[in-house]
Amino acid sequence: MPAAVKVLVPATVANLGPGFDALGVAVKMYLEIEVEPRKSSIDIMVEGEGAESIPIDDSNLVIRSMNAFFDHVGRRPAGYAVRVKNPIPLGSGLGSSAAAVVGGLFAARSLSNRSVHQSEMVDLATRIEGHPDNVIPALVGGLVVCYRGGVSNETRFFRMEASERLVPILAVPSEGFSTAEARGVLPTEVSFADAQFTASRAALLVAAMTTGAGSDVLAQAMDDKLHEPHRLRLQPETAAVHRELRAAGLAVALAGAGPSLLVVVPRPEAVTRAEQIRRVCRARSAGWRVFVSEWEPEGAKTIG
Repeated sequence: MPAAVKVLVPATVANLGPGFDALGVAVKMYLEIEVEPRKSSIDIMVEGEGAESIPIDDSNLVIRSMNAFFDHVGRRPAGYAVRVKNPIPLGSGLGSSAAAVVGGLFAARSLSNRSVHQSEMVDLATRIEGHPDNVIPALVGGLVVCYRGGVSNETRFFRMEASERLVPILAVPSEGFSTAEARGVLPTEVSFADAQFTASRAALLVAAMTTGAGSDVLAQAMDDKLHEPHRLRLQPETAAVHRELRAAGLAVALAGAGPSLLVVVPRPEAVTRAEQIRRVCRARSAGWRVFVSEWEPEGAKTIG
């Protein structure tokens, strides 16, 4: 019987402003999954964020992802115990679902002792979670550009390193927000001018994030006209904080579909900027939390 294993999966931030459905980055906040083989029963225990609402049966996203992997390789173990420790706020735009999916796939791969190519893991994770700009950074770490291509129009990606000169700061409100609702408000058409503006900013953002550009360039690079204006109208508290931070010259973007915000600052400014962000958030609501993080370069990993 295989030994117990531990899987660590980072949180992720998708879109990064103008990179709608294309850009994502991994940050150091880890979902932890411990899996221990058993002879028959399947048990799951959840601790941390959302523990009171996350299901502990076959509908749990970790278990569903494990079963998808077992079906993929044609081998399902008789039993196992799963313990999940989750620090990633649910419905926050920080990739909690992506981390659960990737963690489940990694845990199942260890239990089944089957070698599965990275491209298969990407395909499985994307089919389960639906957002490659969230699941791929969770899998491989770093800054990722996602796209579809090839004869079969499969999901592909290009991975880069986010500059160590930059520090990600996450501002998280107390209430989550539905990604489906945020996507439902998006227009079916955009103007040529807005498309051109957003394309130029997305290209600038990749350059800024990988070279460690200064605050002024970063702030311009994160400006978006494609999705953020529509989504922020549904999130007035987040919109107010977003507006105030941008007015202060900071590089700020919705984390995924929101309601959290990603602020990227030059490393020497991290401490003072984090306190500035806390003051702005506290002025709006006592429920905001601010995390000073780091980029995660490796992605999901198995220990043991």
